[in-house]
Amino acid sequence: MDSPRSVKYLPPGPLARWRRQRWLRLATHVGHGVRLEGRPYVANTGQITIGDDFFLSSQPVQSHIVATSGALIDIGDHVRISYGAAISAQRLIRIGRGTSIGPFVVIMDSDFHRPGNRELAGEIAPVHIGADVAIGDRVTILRGADIGDGARVRSGSMVSGTVAKGQTVGGVPARVLSDSPRESELDIPQLVQIVLGLASRPDPAAGPGDIPEWDSLGTLRLLLAIEETYGISVREKDVQSARTVAALAAVVDDALAG
Repeated sequence: MDSPRSVKYLPPGPLARWRRQRWLRLATHVGHGVRLEGRPYVANTGQITIGDDFFLSSQPVQSHIVATSGALIDIGDHVRISYGAAISAQRLIRIGRGTSIGPFVVIMDSDFHRPGNRELAGEIAPVHIGADVAIGDRVTILRGADIGDGARVRSGSMVSGTVAKGQTVGGVPARVLSDSPRESELDIPQLVQIVLGLASRPDPAAGPGDIPEWDSLGTLRLLLAIEETYGISVREKDVQSARTVAALAAVVDDALAG
């Protein structure tokens, strides 16, 4: 999830206003205090409405927001969307106020085409995301998803169907998690694999020298995913100093014990 460490807000002024007007010019409505990091891709032949105090990152990976003819994307006030996001609506995607969306999240209200027949249009169902929802990185939210206020979606999950208000879900497909943070959720090697997009589970002795994806950006993504997945706060320098997967697990264990 995004945190103050990873968000570099543009200060108020001519540059911020110019970027907002230029890169969000296709939006139907843009509220006050909108901040952009990098250049998003916005395509709109329907309606895109954006509330006040909105933040959207497109660095280091561009985010995409696309509303096709007759579709509505409605983004509430105080919404935060991190880099690499892909939001595509053919009917309706609504994101409630105060919701935070992590890196590389995909939200779509359609299947684009029917399974087994690419010539036929896929099914479409609105997506509703409530207020104050926290969505981790690399989450996929499918057509018809309805996520209640205050819910939390763990990193790497796939959501379809209903998530009740205040629930914490995770997994593929996403399911309700128990209150025990380490028994019901990913262990550290699994988390590293998902966050860094590795083909297989890393060896506990592997580290940044063995995993090219574990660079400075990868370290930041791991930090955010750890805090989101286990509901803890860890110091950035502790994560940076962990030179193996096993050492990273020890950092998490210390934080859980503390």
